[in-house]
This record gives sequence, structure tokens and C-alpha cells, in this order.
Amino acid sequence: MRVLVVDDEKVIREGCDRALGDRGYEIHKAENGDEGIARLKKESFDIVLLDLMMPGTDGFSVLRWIRQNRPTTMVIIITGFATVAKAVAAMKEGAFDFVGKPFTPDYIRLVVQRAAEKRALLAETTRLREEHMLDIETIHEEQSRLQTVFACMDGAVIVTSRDGVVVLHNPAAIRMLQIETDPVIGKHLSESIQDQNAVAMVEEVVESGKAVSIEFPANTISPLYLRARCAPVRTEAGKVVGSVTVFEDITPEKKMDQHKSEFVAMVVHELRAPLASVEQMIYAINACGPDGTERKDHLLGRISVRIKDQLRLIENLLALSRLETGALSLNLEPTNGNEVLSEVVEVVGPKAESGGIKLECERCPLEWWINADRAQIRVVFTNIVDNAIKYTPAEGRVTVSAVMTPLPPRVLPKTSAPPEPGRRMIACPS
Repeated sequence: MRVLVVDDEKVIREGCDRALGDRGYEIHKAENGDEGIARLKKESFDIVLLDLMMPGTDGFSVLRWIRQNRPTTMVIIITGFATVAKAVAAMKEGAFDFVGKPFTPDYIRLVVQRAAEKRALLAETTRLREEHMLDIETIHEEQSRLQTVFACMDGAVIVTSRDGVVVLHNPAAIRMLQIETDPVIGKHLSESIQDQNAVAMVEEVVESGKAVSIEFPANTISPLYLRARCAPVRTEAGKVVGSVTVFEDITPEKKMDQHKSEFVAMVVHELRAPLASVEQMIYAINACGPDGTERKDHLLGRISVRIKDQLRLIENLLALSRLETGALSLNLEPTNGNEVLSEVVEVVGPKAESGGIKLECERCPLEWWINADRAQIRVVFTNIVDNAIKYTPAEGRVTVSAVMTPLPPRVLPKTSAPPEPGRRMIACPS
């Protein structure tokens, strides 16, 4: 307990300190009313021993300030016997008790002890009241939170009693299952859901006491593909009193599976056709006689083109897989752009020639560099030129060119190696 003694007489302040200091109280002292209010503004005290008759700000002013600003602080008035009437008036204004001057140490200890006990009781009462209010608020908040979560769930939720009567559902159930029964609650599940498998699932869970999971194809229980998980509802004693069923929309998953199947079929076709072509050309090479050197060279060139196409397709698939798993890492380094384009034209040149397409490469007269992953940027350029060849009609023309255009200066990463003397470095835009 922190005790503040506010009295203009030093002997009273010291006497209170000696009488209470060895009883576990923390004693603080103020010489007048202004100092007492100043201490009260800065610190918290449980009990204040307050003299009424002081020069300047008197005890009544301090008492009124305490009642207004520190209502839980216990105030004990210290007054002379000639001013007992004023002490009584102070108690009417909210003081706890008064002590007349002169007083004995035992008496001041007794009065302060009673004030301390009341202060402790008030603190405990306040704590219990706050805990009670907190419990009530927690219950209300929990109920509100559960209702909010239940209403905002994307999945459809239906709770039934042991005999299959719907006792609770969320808005998503009406929307997802397209239930037209009004109201749903209080009626048997079979009246709202026209699907015997769903009703049988709920009955099985109630009877067996085990959770069941079923998938419903589209246009059966709903226009959507649904996965239903039904679990029993039990009392604390373990008795099954109903069921709760959650319907989850798995239409995106089913469509993704369909896309994957189509993708696999496409990849199989893209891999099978070139390999079959390579097999036929190898057979043709074996069938060529000793004089068929020129035809063999032509067929070997065609085989090389087809194999490079296959390798490029496989490389693209691997890059896609690494992107999806986050395992693709880039090794940024100064890369000569003219060299990359020359490599690209060399790789796709045979394909353009076989399709009767004229492929031209106009090199930039200046050496230009980019800060990039050489292998990946080559794949990018190769795909662009390959698509151009693929969608250009026969006897057409594809031109690959590089032109130096002014770009705002950009600072390259510190890890990049500086260009060799006489070479110009530019940054590849993001």
C-alpha cells in the first residue's frame, strides 16, 4: 500500500512515517496542498492522510480534487479536536475516516489498516466485476464470431438431428445446393435435397458414428462438382445426437484435372509425331544405297532439326515445371546479344528452310550486351523466332534484327562483371 501524508507540520509527517513505515506501508510526504496534488498527478497512491487546515490550498480543495480524479483513493482526514465538525463535513464529501491531533501510533495504524482493508476489498470487487463483464463480453463476442464465421463460410453447412431433421444451415447451403424449400429448418433433409445418396450418407453417419466423405458429380445434387464430408455430432458423454455436413465446391479442381489430361494428350502428340518422323527417316537412310550420300545428308539434317525441336519442347516443359515449383533460378551475367541471336538463327534455320521460309538475320553493327541468364534469354528468343516461322506461310520471310536505341541510364547490379574495353553494356528492361 502506498500512503501519501499531506500536512504542513513536519512532526505530523514524521510521526506518520515512524508509526506506519515498519508495517509494510510505502510512505511518501508532501508539505502542503499544492505539493500533494502535484504528487497525486504524477503517482498513484492507495491512501492519503490529509490535513484540513493548511496555508494556501487547504485540505478540502485537495479532497475535492482526489474525489474527482482519483476516486478509488482512500482519504483519512487529520484534524485538531477544535475542527471535528470540519472533519465530519469532509467525510460527507467522501473522506473515509478522520484522526484527531494528537494521535497515538496504535490509533493511526488502526485507522490506516481499516482503510487499507477497504481499499483491498474495493480493488477485489472491481477486479471481479471486470472479470464478470469480460466473461459476458467474451460469450457475446464468441457467439457473434461463430455466427459471422458460419455465415461467411464458402462451403455449404447443414446440421441435422438424429432423425434427419435440419436444425441449422448457413446461407451458402441454400445457394450452392439450390434449395427451394422455405423454410429448411424443421423439415427432413430429404424434402430439401433431392438426392438419395446425400440422405443415405447422413443416415449412415448417424447410425455408425463414423465420418463419411463422398463426391457428387455435377448436375446431381448441384450444378457444381461437390465433395461432402459428413461427421457425427456427439454429446460430452459420446452419444450421437445428429450430424454436420460440409459441402465443398471442387469444380475448379475437376476442371484443372481435365486441363491436365488435355495437356498430357497434347504433349504426347507433340512428342510422338516427331519421333515417328525420325524413325521413318532413319529407315529411309538405311534403305539408301551406296550412291545415296546426298539424300542421307539431307535426311540427317532433317533428323537433327526434329531432335532439336523435341529438345526445345522438353526444355520448355522443364522450365514451366521449375517456375511452378519456384525452383527456377537465374544466373545473371553480361551476355552478348549479337552472339545469342546468331545462335538462335542457327538453331531454327533448318526448320525455316524445310518449310520454304527465308530466314534473315540483320546483326546490329554495334556490340550490345544485356545483363541476363544466357540460357534462358536464348530460350526466349528461340521461342519468338520459332513461332514466327511456325505461323509464316510457305515462301514467306522472317527477319531477325537488333537495333540500338537510346535508353535512360540504369545502374547494373554490383554483382555484374564490367564489360571488356571497347564494348558497350546496356541493361535489359524488366
